[in-house]
Amino acid sequence: MTENRQLDGSGPLRVLQVINTSAGGDWFYHQVLGLTRRGHQVTAVLPGEGPLTDRVRGAGIPTELVPINGFRPRELPRVIGAEFRLIRLINRLKPDVVHTHLLKATVACRLATLVSHRALYVDQLPGATHLHSPILRRIDLATLRRADVVIASCHGFAERYRQFGARSVATSHYGFDVHRFDPTTSPLPFREEFGLDVKTPVVGMVAHMYPTPLRAFREIGVKGHEVLIDAVPRLLDLVPEAQVFVIGDEFRGATSYRQVLQSRADRLGVGHRTHLIGHRSDIANILAGIDVLVTPSLEEAASGASVEALLMRTPVVASNVGGLPDTVQHGETGLLVPPKDPVALADAVAELLHDPERRRAMGELGRIRCLERFDYQRTVADVEAVYRAALRARSGRP
Repeated sequence: MTENRQLDGSGPLRVLQVINTSAGGDWFYHQVLGLTRRGHQVTAVLPGEGPLTDRVRGAGIPTELVPINGFRPRELPRVIGAEFRLIRLINRLKPDVVHTHLLKATVACRLATLVSHRALYVDQLPGATHLHSPILRRIDLATLRRADVVIASCHGFAERYRQFGARSVATSHYGFDVHRFDPTTSPLPFREEFGLDVKTPVVGMVAHMYPTPLRAFREIGVKGHEVLIDAVPRLLDLVPEAQVFVIGDEFRGATSYRQVLQSRADRLGVGHRTHLIGHRSDIANILAGIDVLVTPSLEEAASGASVEALLMRTPVVASNVGGLPDTVQHGETGLLVPPKDPVALADAVAELLHDPERRRAMGELGRIRCLERFDYQRTVADVEAVYRAALRARSGRP
């Protein structure tokens, strides 16, 4: 029975989903949950205990812990041991599909193909930040041909991996629980918390703060927080009443990068209008209370924060990079600007702040498109279709 499934992709599949983080990863949770609900036998592999691990277990999905995270020399003995554990796990479970997320998990599973059970190996990279590191880029491209299929999380990434020579490339956005965002949520709780009038122009950015040793992002972090802060003086010249909120923080309780960003705003004389409020769990309330979301990333896939904003009918101003054009259609659901350009960012935000009717129309259209494109039930169905098509092609069946 397993062999027949493996040959033609028919019937329920045994799927091993592998990731190298145990925090965040909403998209991973929704994918393993969605595949399970579609009748597949899914086992999740995570590097250790954490919020994501608890969430996956809580959904009743079988979970294995294999600490494959880490590239530093001192981590090598643990990583080698984890690689052998991963190979033994694949050989024991004999999955039809091994589906990886994030670079370390992807490389670990590509290496496992050399000696492990012959499953269909599928890579899905949610971002391309690692391509800015010469070492990580070489590791990715040197092992790329070990993957049977690369699922790109946006059209921009798909084109890159086609050019890199991937054997087969598909595109599937990571999905969300789109219906948990209610656009009729009142803006008052957020605004009242910070003493804002209902007419005060409010700009928000929602993103984790990623300090990184990568040379490409030393001056400006990958999420572009510095670009937004540098845009605030010009924005206040154009919209003097504007208030800017930065929502999100560093992982593991660190605050050094956040302090650097606050100091940057203070030096520019806009610290009193730039509020770094840290991590918040009430994202829907925040998105209901702001007028425009900004996503000034230097690298980004579809951007969960941008999708969530549009689901709340809040238009987005975003960098024209990666998968952001998949989410934000310029002039229709928001505006796209060049990356690392605070003047263009400020001008675009001011343009929307001055035109409430245009903001309303963009938000309405944005919600309609995101409901269709990013519902995890649809994206999971797309992933399942990729599995079945690849398995049929490998078996030689039409």
